Amino acid sequence: MKQIIFSAVLLVILNMEMINAQITPSVQRASLADSDRTIVDQRVSRQAAFTIDKKELTDYLRSRGGEGQFRLRIDENLDWTINLELNDLRTPDFRLIYNSVEGEFECKEPFVVNTFHGRTSTGKKVAFTICIFTTG
Repeated sequence: MKQIIFSAVLLVILNMEMINAQITPSVQRASLADSDRTIVDQRVSRQAAFTIDKKELTDYLRSRGGEGQFRLRIDENLDWTINLELNDLRTPDFRLIYNSVEGEFECKEPFVVNTFHGRTSTGKKVAFTICIFTTG
């Protein structure tokens, strides 16, 4: 009987872990322009360019109060489970100002925090800035 209870508890714990890793955003390999590759190669010894479904990821994180766990799988060698939480880097007197040919404009709209920090399942530190721009 003890073995059945232990097995049931273990099954619940494993299922809870699977529930936490609920999302694997769509990722596709990308290529950098030659000028960008030159800059990256000067500063980074190992890199991979890819695109990710930012809307899917931000919607997921927002639905979980700004934190969550997701899987980032670029290929068979680059595959991580990442735990992220909001990390607001702005000071209390933060102002967002746009400069254009028409002049300088201060953005008065509410600012969405889009900076996150966390760790991979292997203990590596991660930081994300996720920006989604809309036009219209």
